[in-house]
Amino acid sequence: MEKIPVKTLKKLKEDVQKNDLGKARDRLHGLISTYPNELQLRKRLGDIYFELKYPSMAGRYWYLEEKKTPEMVKACIQFEKKMGKDPEKIARALKYKGNMEILKRLKLDEEIFSLPNKVKEKLVEKPENSLDDKLVTFGCLSIIVLIIILILIGIYTVFKWIF
Repeated sequence: MEKIPVKTLKKLKEDVQKNDLGKARDRLHGLISTYPNELQLRKRLGDIYFELKYPSMAGRYWYLEEKKTPEMVKACIQFEKKMGKDPEKIARALKYKGNMEILKRLKLDEEIFSLPNKVKEKLVEKPENSLDDKLVTFGCLSIIVLIIILILIGIYTVFKWIF
């Protein structure tokens, strides 16, 4: 956590002390997107969600925690159930954008609940280009070509009117 500006961490601590958990939650979301390798931020965000009475969201952010308390385990199990115990859905919901080497070194408790290492494998593996991705790309390119054609037709029509 040494990379994170001290001023920001101080504001976060003040928000929690003032019981302004919504602001602390928003601040942590921003910090996680800026510093994705800092897993400690995810733990803190899980703590905030737990205090806000959202255990499955807390489980989402506690999921990559190595040493879980019994509350963390229950929240993670609830998060798994909410995601239908599908490792791919869980991996997408975790939205981990950090260094994959950090994930590879993580030791998650498979004995406590069922899926963490399968989810870790999904997070580490390179995503395949799915048919949906290809269709979206094709659709965007088609729209661009259509717009260019319509512009050219419009220019041609204007020149025909003038001359």
